[in-house]
Amino acid sequence: MASDSVLKYLIDTNRPYSCADVTVNLRGAYTKGAVQKALDALSESGKIKCKLYGKQKVYAALQLENVQENTDTEDYDAQISSLSNILNDKNADLKKAEANIKNLTSAPTNDMTKSESAKIKDNIDKLEKKLNVLRDTTEVLSADEKKIILSEHEKYLKEYRKRKRICSDMLEAVLEGYPKSKKNFLEELCIETDEMVNFQLKTT
Repeated sequence: MASDSVLKYLIDTNRPYSCADVTVNLRGAYTKGAVQKALDALSESGKIKCKLYGKQKVYAALQLENVQENTDTEDYDAQISSLSNILNDKNADLKKAEANIKNLTSAPTNDMTKSESAKIKDNIDKLEKKLNVLRDTTEVLSADEKKIILSEHEKYLKEYRKRKRICSDMLEAVLEGYPKSKKNFLEELCIETDEMVNFQLKTT
């Protein structure tokens, strides 16, 4: 009978199978419908266990001779859930440890820090010496003196621009009746413009 063959197969293999798996593994000795009917009957009689995973039923034989009394009532799903939570916690701890190791390995070593500190101190000493030399050899202006100098500079700068504009206007007026080019006119008068000598006026 299909029930005997199915039960013997599940006991011998001692593994959970679906109806399709059992049908295939019995090499077509019974139809899928007959196997399904046998599995349902064995499950109802308590000779095998049936568990539902999603929409699929999975069957496994009860190995009564290999288990102690009441062990078949143990909740393996709860164990799996508990172990999964423990695994997640361990993975989180592992990620934290890996991140900490990465930070430690990327940080400069004591020797590197000491070397960099020495370089900075040496640079500070050089700058302080240079500053002291400048203080000793350079006349320090007061705020009022600096203000006067800047005011004078601004006055002369405005006057320079005014005179340059007047010269440019005069030159353009003469060139209107001059038969040659502007370059020839300037050469005849021995005049050099700021642009010709690359002169750049500092405004500050």
